[in-house]
Amino acid sequence: MRRLHLGLCIVPLFFSLASCGRPSEQATLSGRYPNAPVIVISVDTLRADHLPAYGYRGVATPNLDSLRRDSLMFANAYSHCPLTLPSHATMLLGTLPYVNGVRDNIGYTLKPGSTDLMHVLKALGYQSGAAVSAYVLRGETGLRRLFDWYDDAIPFQPGMAAGAIQRPGSRTIESALQWIRPRREKPFFFLLHLFEPHTPYEPPEPFRSASSSAYDGEIAYTDSLVGRFLDELRREGIYERAIIILLSDHGEGLGDHGEREHGIFLYREALHVPLMIKLPGGKGRGQKIDDVAGLIDIAPTVAALVGAAVPAGWQGVALTWGETGKAAKPRRIYGESAYGRLHLGWSEIRSLIDERNHFIEAPRPELYDLTRDPKEKQNILADNRRLYAELRRDMAMVPHELNAPAIINSEERDKLAALGYLTGSSGEAPTLTDPKDGIAELSLYEEAKALMSRRDYDGAIEAYRRLLQKNPRFTDARTQLATIYEATGRYAEAETTYRELLRQNPASAEHVAIALGVVYLNLGRYDEAESHAALALRSNPGGTNLLLGRVRIARGDYPGAERHAREAAGDSHYRSAAVLLLAEALVRQRKVDRALEVLDAEKEELRRANSAMVRSVELGRGDALMRLGRVGDADAAFREEIRLFPDNRDAYTALAYIYATQGKRGEIERLLEGLVAASPTRANYALAAKTLEAFGLPAAAVEWRRRAGVAGR
Repeated sequence: MRRLHLGLCIVPLFFSLASCGRPSEQATLSGRYPNAPVIVISVDTLRADHLPAYGYRGVATPNLDSLRRDSLMFANAYSHCPLTLPSHATMLLGTLPYVNGVRDNIGYTLKPGSTDLMHVLKALGYQSGAAVSAYVLRGETGLRRLFDWYDDAIPFQPGMAAGAIQRPGSRTIESALQWIRPRREKPFFFLLHLFEPHTPYEPPEPFRSASSSAYDGEIAYTDSLVGRFLDELRREGIYERAIIILLSDHGEGLGDHGEREHGIFLYREALHVPLMIKLPGGKGRGQKIDDVAGLIDIAPTVAALVGAAVPAGWQGVALTWGETGKAAKPRRIYGESAYGRLHLGWSEIRSLIDERNHFIEAPRPELYDLTRDPKEKQNILADNRRLYAELRRDMAMVPHELNAPAIINSEERDKLAALGYLTGSSGEAPTLTDPKDGIAELSLYEEAKALMSRRDYDGAIEAYRRLLQKNPRFTDARTQLATIYEATGRYAEAETTYRELLRQNPASAEHVAIALGVVYLNLGRYDEAESHAALALRSNPGGTNLLLGRVRIARGDYPGAERHAREAAGDSHYRSAAVLLLAEALVRQRKVDRALEVLDAEKEELRRANSAMVRSVELGRGDALMRLGRVGDADAAFREEIRLFPDNRDAYTALAYIYATQGKRGEIERLLEGLVAASPTRANYALAAKTLEAFGLPAAAVEWRRRAGVAGR
């Protein structure tokens, strides 16, 4: 039987072309909404089957329920990749990951030249804006150039996985409304991205207590945020005349098939997402669409609704199916995950899903009947060989090549080669593990992360080492191991681990080269610190300038450090860290008043933006205040730093200095007990001993050195 492959849909020829291309006239919703505001609300990591609108009873979402009553609801909408950046790229570019090339959150950027949704709308006079809550959607991925305005002011946090770096949804909503309000009477497109349901699950009260789980509590809290945003749209007179699309980029495993979070498996809990479309004037309100849909359909749907021409290269379908609640013809939705291949050394997996069947292509393939087994517990492939053969042939028509991460260009490749990171591979390619067989490794990985969060660093190191002995290609475990070594001052081991990371994955230079440069800085190897900073100059200019500024401080070039700090401050992700560097450079140049001014201004900016305080801002303020003779104010600043960041050892030693100058030597040992309670590392015990000796308490120092010898961490 001859097959037809049109990107999104892979269907037998007897399936109508309308299921893959533009819908037929009789299936098209009558009416267009030219100049209507278009708002997409993307809630990260939101499982459809954890919403009351989809039949769930474990959480209350009154605002989403209200939106559902005003909207068409798609009961079977699916993501094409259970990762944030690839999903949003697919939504906005109208092409699948194997076409647009974005296969993971890290190491991939949007290729220039693609026709995106915002470009299509701009031809109709639309302005476009976006406010995002996750670092993985930062503008440097290529997203910024798609929009007229793009707010991704999320500080980068060293030592934290990029996928976990976020800002509060309340701050993102505030930013969105500031852009939307002046344009209420103009045609505009806006993307609002909220991250709350993502780990860590830390919902505030009363949402946690009122929900069946912490994950559901995050959903309830997100519901309140969405409600606040929609209420503002109503007050501004936007809601009724707007096209509002609420969706999620992917779901969450929650242990249903052994995966607690997302990114590895393609089971329905990871791919099935909510999709609601509210049309102007409530057209179609309350309808439920049962046919399968994909996030790739968002771009052509928006274009069709406002009357724009759908570009020929887009692979989705305009979801404008009229009053019947049915598409013209059936279709299948493609999904993929390369996360296991890129991060764990396992096999990548792909899937096809339709109204009844879900086929998962893996080393051991799977087939599920969703009508009888929606939780996908019974693999029926062995009893359905003919259907399996058909689905396997359809999948074979999708390009299978996995494009490598493309962060590095030829110049950066030459730099990596000069530093010894690019070496020719030899031997046969390894046999790749089926993720189903490797998922048990993630339990040990989660255990290691839990040990790290409890500051049991030796236990975490041992767990990560065991993981890497079993699977040397587990790059996430190696990254965490290097981070622990660095955080605990074991710089020689951190150097070895980071270098191995760069050898395994040269495209990780954006952040790994910077981290390794910091290690070399701490080792006093300044030339190597600078050469590694240069590896990330194009992809991560903020981090590069920050590191180069630190090297200038170490070399005594304080005006040079000030220049790099001002360069780094232009990158919103590194602004706070750049302010700290700038203040230090100013202090070294004896411009203490000016240093205090910039730190006070940063503290006020964080307060105004409702952002969390940044580590060492209060420490820097305390240092400047001490130098200005304002000892009482300095004392308060150091105490505040310890309250906010109880493991910041420099704040303890600074406060100990104040105690020593005031003759309160007895307070020093009690203060240092707080340090080792917060971070019981061998290095901190040794620091306590050194501090006590420096401040005239040699007997106590001897005891702390003994404790350091048996601390075990």
